Amino acid sequence: MNKEFVKKMLQAKKLEYEALEEILPDCIKEKRSRVVSDIKDIIRDVIIEDITEDKSTKNREVKKVNIDFN
Repeated sequence: MNKEFVKKMLQAKKLEYEALEEILPDCIKEKRSRVVSDIKDIIRDVIIEDITEDKSTKNREVKKVNIDFN
């Protein structure tokens, strides 16, 4: 894909998100910000866990398994 196209599409989505945020009531904005914060924390934890797993599983051995379905 064209790099400029992707940049502009991401910018458009960001502006759309900000516009929707402006019309939300304050109580919903607070809940949304807490949910977004929780999601960011979860994603960060998953990424860190995945990175550390990759480092520890490099030395693992893979064995071929034959399964007879007859």
